[in-house]
Amino acid sequence: MTDTAYEAAVARCDNPTHDAAHRRLTLALVAIGMFMAVLDTTIVNVALPAMRASLAASVSGLAWIVDAYTLSFAVLILAGGVAGDRFGAKTIYLAGLALFVAASAACGFAPSTNLLIAARLVQGTGAALFLPSSLAIVRATFHDPHERARAIAVWATIASVAAAVGPVLGGLLVDGFGWRSAFLVNVPTGIAALVGAWVVVRRAERAVARHFDWSGQIASIVALGALCFAAIELPSRGLGSIEVIGALAVTLVASFALVMIERRSAEPMVPVAWFRNRMFVAMNVTGTLAYVGYFGLLFILSLYLHGVLGLDARQTGLTMLPLAASLSAGNVLSAKLHGRLRPQQMMALGLGVAALAVPLIALCFDLRAPRVAAYVAMALFGGGTALSVPPMISTVLDQVEAELAGVASGLLNALRQSGGLLGVAVAGGAATLAAHLSTALWIMTGVTCAAYLTGTLLSVLAVKLRREN
Repeated sequence: MTDTAYEAAVARCDNPTHDAAHRRLTLALVAIGMFMAVLDTTIVNVALPAMRASLAASVSGLAWIVDAYTLSFAVLILAGGVAGDRFGAKTIYLAGLALFVAASAACGFAPSTNLLIAARLVQGTGAALFLPSSLAIVRATFHDPHERARAIAVWATIASVAAAVGPVLGGLLVDGFGWRSAFLVNVPTGIAALVGAWVVVRRAERAVARHFDWSGQIASIVALGALCFAAIELPSRGLGSIEVIGALAVTLVASFALVMIERRSAEPMVPVAWFRNRMFVAMNVTGTLAYVGYFGLLFILSLYLHGVLGLDARQTGLTMLPLAASLSAGNVLSAKLHGRLRPQQMMALGLGVAALAVPLIALCFDLRAPRVAAYVAMALFGGGTALSVPPMISTVLDQVEAELAGVASGLLNALRQSGGLLGVAVAGGAATLAAHLSTALWIMTGVTCAAYLTGTLLSVLAVKLRREN
C-alpha cells in the first residue's frame, strides 16, 4: 500500500476510536526501533568475554567495540534530529532503521575486531538517525499534553527496559547461540518494525526548512572522536604518549572551534539561546552524568561477574535481571507520580536513591553477601535511575519550541550517549590499570556515586529555580 493510499484509508475511517488505536499502534512501532537502538548499547556487555576469546581482543579493543556504537550515535544524533525536522520524521526514521538493520547483519558476520568496530560505527549512525525521529513522531502523534506525557513515559519505560534487558537477553543469546546472535537478532525484528512503520506511521508536516550546519557537525565529530580515543587509549599508552597528547590537543582545538562556529552560524545545530536557559542546561547536564555512571558501572560489572565470580554469559545476564524489572517499575512509578510531584522533585528523589544504592551493590558482591541483598541494591539503583528519566525528557522538551523537538531530543540523547561513552572509557581504564577487578569495581563505584549525587544536587537546584520563575 502506498503512503497516499494509506492516508486516504485513514481519512475514510477517521473517528476517535480509530485515532486512539492508531496512536497506540504508532507508539508501539516506533518504540520497537528505539528499543533496538538502546538495546545495542548494553547487549554487548555480557558478550565481551566471548568476543575477547573469539577475536583475541584486548581490553581497549573491547572498549572500542562498545564505544564505537556510542561514539557515532552521540556525534550524529543531532544531525538526525535536524534531518527529521527538515525531511520529515517518518522519512528519517525509516532510513535510519534500514541502515541499522544492515549494519547489525554486518556486525554479526564480522571476522575481526577492526571490522566489528567499523560495523558498530555504521550501526550507531543508523540509530542516530532514527532515535530522535521516534520521539518527534510520538510528540506529533499525541496532541493532548496529558496523553503526550503518558506516551513519553511509555517511550522512556521501553528505553529503560531495553537498557536493562540487554545484559539478560545478551546472556541467553551468547550462551545458546554464540556472541554473533546478539547482533543478528536485530535483523528479523528490524525488518518487521521497518515494514510496520512504513505502513502505519503518518507523515507529519515538516517542521522547518533548516540547513545542515556542516562546519559545526564536523567540529563536533572531531572533538568527541578525539576525546574518545584519548580516554580509551590512555590506560594502555600512558599520558606521555604522543598519540594521547595529540588527541587531547585536537579535542581542545575542535571544541573551541565548535563554540565559535555555533556562535556565528545563522542556523547552528543547536540554537545558542537554549544555553541561556538554566533549566535546560541543568537537565542536560544531569542526563549526561547519569549515563556516565550507569554505563560505566554496567561495563565493569560485566567484567567483574565473569572474571571474579566466574559466571558465564547466561548467569551474568540473569544476575542483572533485577535491573530490568526495577527500570520498568521506576518508569511506571514515574507515570503515577506525574502531577503529584514536580518533575525536578521526581528526578532528585530517583537519582538520590540510586546514588545511595551504588556502594551497596559493590559491597554486596565484594563481601559475597547473600545474592538477594545484591538484587535489592540493584533494584534500588535501576528504579531510582528510571524514575528520573521521563521527567527529565519532558522538562527538556518543555523548554523549546514544538517545531524543534527533534533537535532538542537529539541534543539530550547526544549528551547522554557522550556520558555513556566516557563512562565506558573510564571503566575500561580502571579495569586496565587496577591490579584486580575488585579495585576497578570500587573505582567505578566512586565515579558513579559522584555523578549521581551531582545530578541530585542539580535537580534540587532546578526545583528552586522553577519556584523562582
